[in-house]
Amino acid sequence: MRRSLCFTVLAGILIAVLPSIPATGVEGACGGDFPARLKCWSGGLSGGTVTVTVDHALPLGGTPGDRETILRGTVRHQANLEVQVPAGVSTGEGGTVLLVLAGRRLVDPDARIDRLSPKTVKELEGVGACHRDSRDLCDVVGPGRTAQVTGNRLITTEQVTGKYTYVVAPADKGTDYKTWLLIGMSALLALLLAALVYAVRRSRPLAAPGIGSLPVSDEPTTRLRTTSASAYGRRTPVPGNGPARSALVRTDLHPQGYVELDRVLYRAVWAQPGRPAPAPGSRVDVTDPAEPDSDVLYAFPPAAGRHAHAR
Repeated sequence: MRRSLCFTVLAGILIAVLPSIPATGVEGACGGDFPARLKCWSGGLSGGTVTVTVDHALPLGGTPGDRETILRGTVRHQANLEVQVPAGVSTGEGGTVLLVLAGRRLVDPDARIDRLSPKTVKELEGVGACHRDSRDLCDVVGPGRTAQVTGNRLITTEQVTGKYTYVVAPADKGTDYKTWLLIGMSALLALLLAALVYAVRRSRPLAAPGIGSLPVSDEPTTRLRTTSASAYGRRTPVPGNGPARSALVRTDLHPQGYVELDRVLYRAVWAQPGRPAPAPGSRVDVTDPAEPDSDVLYAFPPAAGRHAHAR
């Protein structure tokens, strides 16, 4: 029952957590030309981070009129836009526009960033994504002598670094922050499972010590009764209640062990700490505990030995 509950809880955690991990990719659930895709991606920016991985060249497409309103809306929430460019990927002009718009950029040194045309730079200046009077990313990826800029150039350019450009080191290629998120959540689930297993093991009743090696008696023992010993420890027991009954010692009483009474094993405590406890197989007298909520019997020397000690 407890194990079924543990696995049910873990399954519930997995069902609740895994759908919250967003899928990334330039395609994702957004299709169409660049304005349609940008509108789709921008729709979630006001509610949190949207991550777009440019895994192939993305053409700009559409007209400035189609893009203007969407670009302005994206610029207002650009802090929530994250764009990733893996190694070996050419962004296309649309992918480069995404990098300009992004508030957080993860670019591999081996990525290839296509330059923006003068017309596109002017369009981005009109919506506030590029700034004429200050050096920014548009100055690095704008018109130039080469058709592309390497990711390494973006990373080593001081202005781009100020705009939160991060390196995906070659040793970590293919491992983005969502992969680390999955690894972290897997570790968390493993810890939860370990904690649940530990809790289940702690809640199981403990087997009585020494039961597996009890001495064989002439009469078979048919039942086993165990009780908690935590209430006694090594304190000197108080006198018991009720009449004394003869019992057979089954395990060492140091200070607690087991005695057999009427073919049933009972937990018992040696009530004479000043005298050596009897060995297994010896006879003792037992009385009921003085505490009403305890089942631990008190063991004494047999009546004759106890009387002789009292004299």
